[in-house]
Amino acid sequence: MSWTVEKANAQFEVFKQRAAEDAEFRALALANPTQAVRELTGLDLPEGIEIVISEDENGEIQAKTLINSPSGDVERELDDAELEQVAGGTSFSAFILYGPPYPEGRKKK
Repeated sequence: MSWTVEKANAQFEVFKQRAAEDAEFRALALANPTQAVRELTGLDLPEGIEIVISEDENGEIQAKTLINSPSGDVERELDDAELEQVAGGTSFSAFILYGPPYPEGRKKK
C-alpha cells in the first residue's frame, strides 16, 4: 500500500484525533513526527517528504509538509498515475465547436 493525497488527508485527521486523546503519542508526534506517522499508519513517508508538527496557542496540532527535491537533478519518466494527472489534449469535437487555429489573414468564413 502507498500514499495518496486522499489517504494522507484522512490519516492526518486520525493523527490529530489520536494526538488529542493520547499524551504519549502527542509527545512522540512533536518530537519525531516521522516515527509517529510510521506508528500510526505502518507506512514510511515518501522520499523527499518531511512533516513538522507543532502546537498552536490553543494547543491544537498543526502540521507543515515540506517537500524536498529528490537527490540530484535526475530526470525520470512519469509513472501511469502521474501521467494521468498531467495528461491533456483536445478532442475532435473541440475543432467542430471552435475551429482550428487559422493563420492571420485567412479567417474562417
